[in-house]
Parts: sequence; C-alpha cells; structure tokens
Amino acid sequence: MKTQFFIVFALFSSLISFSQDIKVNQNNSHELFVETLNNSKDIRYNDILNKYNTYIDLHPNNIDVRIYRCKFIGSAYYDEYEDYNLNYEETEACINQLYSEFPAHPEVILYNLDNAYYDDREDLINEAIAKYESDKTNWTYQQIGRLYELASFFYVEDNDFKAIMYAEKAERFSDSLDLSVLLAKANIRMGNTDKAKDHLIDGLFYDGEAWTLQQKGELLIEFGETDKALEMFDRVKEKDSTYSNNKSLYKIFIESENYEAARSFLVQDTIPDWNKTENIQKLLNHDISYSSADTALVSYRRMQELSYYDDFFGIKRLRISGKPSFDLWTLSELSHILLLGLCIIILFLIPYILILPIYSAKTFFKLKPIAFEKCLPVNWTLKHFWLIVFVYLITQTSLVFIFYYQNYMNVYFDIVYNYVEEGVLESQLLTANSLLYYTVVCFVLTLLFLNKKRLKFIFNSDINYGSIIALSVLFMISNFTIIKFLRTIMPFDETTTFYQLLNMKEEIGLLLNEYGFSISVLAVAVLVPFYEEVMFRGIILSSTEKYLGFRWANVIQATLFGVVHFNLQLFLFYFFFGLVTGYAVKRTNGLLTGIVFHTVNNFIVLLAIYVSSKLLF
Repeated sequence: MKTQFFIVFALFSSLISFSQDIKVNQNNSHELFVETLNNSKDIRYNDILNKYNTYIDLHPNNIDVRIYRCKFIGSAYYDEYEDYNLNYEETEACINQLYSEFPAHPEVILYNLDNAYYDDREDLINEAIAKYESDKTNWTYQQIGRLYELASFFYVEDNDFKAIMYAEKAERFSDSLDLSVLLAKANIRMGNTDKAKDHLIDGLFYDGEAWTLQQKGELLIEFGETDKALEMFDRVKEKDSTYSNNKSLYKIFIESENYEAARSFLVQDTIPDWNKTENIQKLLNHDISYSSADTALVSYRRMQELSYYDDFFGIKRLRISGKPSFDLWTLSELSHILLLGLCIIILFLIPYILILPIYSAKTFFKLKPIAFEKCLPVNWTLKHFWLIVFVYLITQTSLVFIFYYQNYMNVYFDIVYNYVEEGVLESQLLTANSLLYYTVVCFVLTLLFLNKKRLKFIFNSDINYGSIIALSVLFMISNFTIIKFLRTIMPFDETTTFYQLLNMKEEIGLLLNEYGFSISVLAVAVLVPFYEEVMFRGIILSSTEKYLGFRWANVIQATLFGVVHFNLQLFLFYFFFGLVTGYAVKRTNGLLTGIVFHTVNNFIVLLAIYVSSKLLF
C-alpha cells in the first residue's frame, strides 16, 4: 500500500514540477498546459488559470498571453471524440471580453474571426477588413495574409469570385502561404480552367500536408499534367507512406490508354475489406467500359454477391451484353431486366392519373348547363397528352440511366456513401452533356407529335411581329416585377437575381463553358422554348380544353409547367409564366407569340449568365 502511495505521489509531484516549468508567455503555452491536465484535470485547471491571471495582472497588454488564456480555457475540457466543449460558455466570454478591450488589435481581430459563428462571420470579415484599411500601420504582412485567407475560405463555393479575390490578396501579402488548391478549384467552378491551371502550377513548389499534395496531384491529372502528377505522388509517399495513390495512378494510366495497367490499381483496392463495395463498383465500371465481356461478368457477379441493388434495373448487365460472349444470363440477372420492364410499364401508366380525372370531367360537366367556348384549332387529344407525359418521364429516366445511374442507385439503396467516379472537370462535362442530351431528345421526340396542320398552328399568330416583340419586352418587365414581389413574401437568398430564374442556372453555365455561346443559345433559347411551348401550351392545353374549357385547361398546364421546373421557391413565377403564355395562345390563335416570349426570356437570361461570367475575369 505504501509503495503504491509513493508511486502515485511521485507521479503527481513530477506532473506539478513539469507544469511549473511552463511559462505562460511561452509560445503556445496553452497547448503545453493542456497536456498536463490529462491525469489531474480538476486539480490543476484552476491553478494554471490563476497563473495566467497573475501574469495578465502584471502585463495587461500582453495580447499573446491573453489569447493563450482563452485558448487554454477552450481546449482544457474539449472532447475531440464527442466534439464538445464543457467550457463553451467560458471560452465565448473570454473571447468577447478580449475583443471588447482590444477591438483594433490585429491578433485579437483574427482570433475572434477564426472562432466566430458562421452566420456572424461575413459581417466580422467586412468589419475586420474595414479596420485594416482604416489603419494599416499595426498590421504585419503575415497578419494581412491571414485575414484574407480566412475571408477566402469563408466564401469558397458560396461566392467563388470573392474567394478567388481574397485568396490572391492573401498570397500577395504572405509569401509562405499556399492557396493554390483553393484557387484552382474555385476557378474551375467559375469556368476559367486556364487560370486554374496557372494557379496550380505556381503552387507546386510549396511544401504542405500530404492531403494538400494529394489534391494537387489529382488536379494535375485533370489538367493532363501526368508527369508532374507522378512527381507529386512521390512527395506524398515521402510524407506519409500509408497514403494510397491507386485512384490517382489509375487516372494517369487511363489517360495514356493503358487500360490493363490502370485496372491493376483498381484490383489492389478491392483486396482490403475497407470500402470493398465502392472499390468493386469502380472495378466493374472500368471492366464494362474497357475489358472483355468475360472479365466484366466476373466483376459484375462479384458485385452482385455484395449488393443485388447495385444494378437494380439491369443497365450494367445490358451494357455487358453488348460485348461478344457465350456466357448465359443467370436468373438473378434476368430479374433485373424484368424490373426494368416493370419500370417502363409504370412510367407508361402514370399519365393515367392525370388523364382519368380530366376525361371524367366531361361527363360531369354534361350534367351542368355549361357551354364551352370555341376550342383551339388543333387536333391534339388526351391520347397525345398521355403520350407526351410518357415521353417526358421516359426522357428523364433515360437521363438518369445514362449519366447518373451509379450515383442514384447508391443514394436510393444506400449501397455506398457519396460515390462519384469523375473529377471536377469530368463532372462539369458530364453535367453539360446531360443537359444537351435532355434538350435534344425532348426536341426530337416532340417533333413526332407534329403534322402539317399542327405546324401551321405552331407558327401562327393573329398579331404582327412588332406587337409580339413589344409584348415580349412588357413580359420581361412583368417578370422582374413578379420576382421583386416574391422576394418580399419568400425567403430568397440575397444573391438571387433575375438571371437565376432560368431553371438549372449552374448547368447552363457549364454548358456555356463546355460548348460556347452559340450552341448554348441554340439549346436554351431555341430548342427549349419550342418543345416546352408545344408540350404545355400546345398538346396539354388544347387536349385538356376540349374537356374542361380554356380557363381550367390553362391552370392545369401552368401548374404542370411550374412543377416540372422543380423549384418550390419560384413555383409562382413559373405558374404565372405558364398562364400568360397560355393566354397568348388563345388570344393569338397560335403558339408563335408564346414561343417568342419564351425565347426572348431565355435568351436575355442566358446572355446575363454569359456576360456575368465574362465580367468576373
């Protein structure tokens, strides 16, 4: 018993002796003191805090020590595992007191900003920058760089223009600061890939954490700089030998079209149990694209053993069947094709939910003394309504199956988390291609519903072209007014402007970046207005009018038009848009006026996106 007591006493004495050797004005003294609390937290916490208080009483203007004191309070009872701080209120009070006493001191400003709530941070950033600009004499270059660095990280992704502006300023003031990854990714999102590459190349000579170097290597692959990427991965290995670069090395060999060598890196990742499902998915997708049918089937069946839902609708199995092979389908594989067939049948029957009430309404209204006004002079019927809804649904479904099948299966069946196969640039190209695909397919399929009489109706208008243009301008002005009104009754984001009303603004920005202004105008301002007006103000409006009359038919098509834009905030805008263009059809006895309204609206919005992207650089 005595022996145990002396051991504990000796350990406790050595701990006290160690903590007494720490000076509060030592660099990062708070970290050293926290280490001493591991075995005697409650006993030593107040003693250490008293040491800080005593020193501050004697040296009240020593900002470093006062900051160390706040950091000590904040970290002494912080639980990393639970991400919870028992001294949360005391820490906040310490920071607030420090900021109230020294509101103009650079280190205090930066410390307060670094610990601010997200909702308060933007105001504090603007306040800190204003203080720096009003009195630059007290700020060192390192502090200025840190200020702009904090600002750049706050705005990244939410406002990449500001993030880039502040990051470039931060690097100018601090030679040791490397924000090349942030700058590269932000410029990529803004569509300026050349500038993104320049920033990345400029940052290759900086040292950094293995994770930062890894990101640089992956970006270099996207830019086609495979030699530089390999050098970067060597630096990653030197820093941390546990890092796996198989994914990145795979991309390099894919770029060089050495598919067998690339596959070997994917195979290596399937050996450990960690992320096995995700890694086999990647191997299977590679084999579907580059390997023989027999090799692909081995990977496919290996994946099916782990998760039947990975290829729920049999799309991957159909792609494999396009390769020459004598291997027979299994019952499990055939069941996926049956599910795909069932999906198509359901899509074909869904329009029945819309058609049946409209069809039944005709019988109901016959019992009432209601006389329908003269209908639109075009012979679209509820059968065409049914088919156009089916066309819309099948196009949406094919879009998912062709471009986003893997990710949708992962999300809906919880197979793996956030699996995205492509990089940033590949993802942007995929998004642009998917938008172009959807636009062209919808346009082509809509043409199947036309004949000579219907074409005459589409391009007919009882008012002259000058009046159409004048009304289009008035229509644009009314759109501005509606948005201004909606902003008063709905919680729009402060950055919401009129050009964001064009559905899928981000996707259209990527379309502009990948295919240029002319192709984007053709797709967004010509094809989209044409097929949407034919769908909603043509087929749906005219077929429904024969049963419900124009007013109810116009409300139905405008409602559907608002729903398919998948934007609850702007539903009222799209609903009004549909009502006005529907009324224009009735008033002018043709679709031309509505198409021009729609075209002018989309073109102005597209032009605004294009000009704004150019002005940023």
